[in-house]
Amino acid sequence: MNKLKVIIIAAFAGVVSALPAQDMPSQEEMWKIIQQQQKQIQELTALIKGNQTAVQEASGEIAVAKAEATQAKAEAAATKSLLADTQAQLEANSLAIEEGSAFGGWWEKTSVGGYGELHANFYEDADNEIDFHRFVLFVNHEYNDWITLYTELELEHSLSGDDKEGEVELEQAFVRMDWTDQFSTDIGLFILPVGITNETHEPNTFYGVERNNVEKYIIPTTWWEGGAKASYAFASGVAIDGAITSGLDTDGDTGNIREGRQKVSKATNEEAAFTGRVKYTGIAGLEIAGTLFYQDDLDQSTDEDYSGLLSTAHVIYNWNNFQIKALYARWDLDGDVASDAEEQEGYFIEPSYRWRFSEKYGELGVYARYSDFDFYDGGLYENEIIEAGLNYWPVENVVFKIDIQDISDSDKLSSKGDTAWNLGFGYQF
Repeated sequence: MNKLKVIIIAAFAGVVSALPAQDMPSQEEMWKIIQQQQKQIQELTALIKGNQTAVQEASGEIAVAKAEATQAKAEAAATKSLLADTQAQLEANSLAIEEGSAFGGWWEKTSVGGYGELHANFYEDADNEIDFHRFVLFVNHEYNDWITLYTELELEHSLSGDDKEGEVELEQAFVRMDWTDQFSTDIGLFILPVGITNETHEPNTFYGVERNNVEKYIIPTTWWEGGAKASYAFASGVAIDGAITSGLDTDGDTGNIREGRQKVSKATNEEAAFTGRVKYTGIAGLEIAGTLFYQDDLDQSTDEDYSGLLSTAHVIYNWNNFQIKALYARWDLDGDVASDAEEQEGYFIEPSYRWRFSEKYGELGVYARYSDFDFYDGGLYENEIIEAGLNYWPVENVVFKIDIQDISDSDKLSSKGDTAWNLGFGYQF
């Protein structure tokens, strides 16, 4: 029996002894009373222990909550400090980019693009050929929101070097300055604003495996010079371009305009050339343009002196899926040049129809082209070519082509047979 029980029994005994004799309980009744009190004591003891445990658990939870709150305050302070540092770094980086520092890097405002095309040509009376005709890379760089560098580097015929068919050529390298939304200037080496194909000659933008012969031999596409050009676009849809550049160096004996391109490679620059173009696009789907090019001396020497004036005009009209293109180009040469070379001209008409035959697999286009052109190369070459073909674009910038040409009335091509088949593939990115 523990001390608590002894005390209770003793106290109870004292109480009992003070009672009158007749009120004294029996021994059995006393034992029942003691058991009831012991049970009450046990219940009170358990209750006290439970309360102590609850108090301890509550104290622990309070301590954990306090620790978590302290940690959260520390993390919030650290996050606030990090945000402040990040904001300061972003502001510094933005300033560095604006000032052209190394952080922003030239790559931030530099873009890369290009195009290429593979041709396969099949003739009746000449060797068939396959040629990766062009591999071209564009690298452009924005100095700021109004000054941009444009460049174009081309490898022709896959391989260049001594006794190789190909060439590496720099076709464009100029800085454009957009003074206003309407007015801009180009300084450097650029493609002249003449004809349809000269400025836009990526393979996915035209029909036929080969570029049309009128612009190839008469204009002659692709044609670039070094100098300065200014352009202004009116709200009415009229745009004008004017350029002063280096010029051609064409031998008066051969009179071959295409061979006179110097490609700005240590080019003779005794005579400047002047180019002007007016273009109208104020009606949806319609483009009309005309260009004049003049050079006072195409030979650029004292041996022969003859001037050259190139006049071109073209129209492009799109209506729903139907398109028609027509172009006329003419050279008028005056001076010490063969009489048959004085007038060289040509034109073509090209209707086409393009439609999407599948949402997944892209678009098809069919075309026909009639070309008539005369050019001089030591003698006058007269040409009529009729052709038709198919373009397939699985996506906008990839194209597969097939065409057939009747070359029987072409002084330039008829030696290869009456008919030529061409297959091609091209891309742009």
